[in-house]
Amino acid sequence: MSAIRNPQSKAFTLIELMVVIVVLGVMLGLIIPKLGDMGEANLKRSARHLTGMIRFLRDESQAKKEVYRLRFDIQGNRYWAEKWTILSFSDHTAEFKRLQVAMANEGSLAGQTVFRDVHVGSHPDDPYILFTPDGWVEPALIHLRNGDDKPFTLIVNPLTGNTELHEGVLEER
Repeated sequence: MSAIRNPQSKAFTLIELMVVIVVLGVMLGLIIPKLGDMGEANLKRSARHLTGMIRFLRDESQAKKEVYRLRFDIQGNRYWAEKWTILSFSDHTAEFKRLQVAMANEGSLAGQTVFRDVHVGSHPDDPYILFTPDGWVEPALIHLRNGDDKPFTLIVNPLTGNTELHEGVLEER
């Protein structure tokens, strides 16, 4: 005589439970390795945004024949654009003021990406990159760390304003 399952029974058989556990195990095995890549994805997103801001400021400086700078708040993991503004022609006073343009709003690093430091040769203790009307961009090394504490360096080319992202901490050449 074969066992007939009672239609009123709401219990699972051992085989059904094992199948569910195996399916969950396979899904987790496929998903968990991808979660480790999130830190690097956030780092690359941050590097792309910084690169876009650098290119925008270089182009803006050349087009408008004005001096700009990209300012960094290392502890806050933020950055923003500023423009050299003449306050008074008679007194010859000027200062950098925050740029109020949609393309150059204050940015912050994505996810758990953080600034390690920013190296600029002419002012090592004041983290900013200068952009001049002739298209020159102050050479800089922007050191970042992702959520896994893995270091990366974003190199800013002074002639083109292009950037290169490298794994590890690179120092001035």
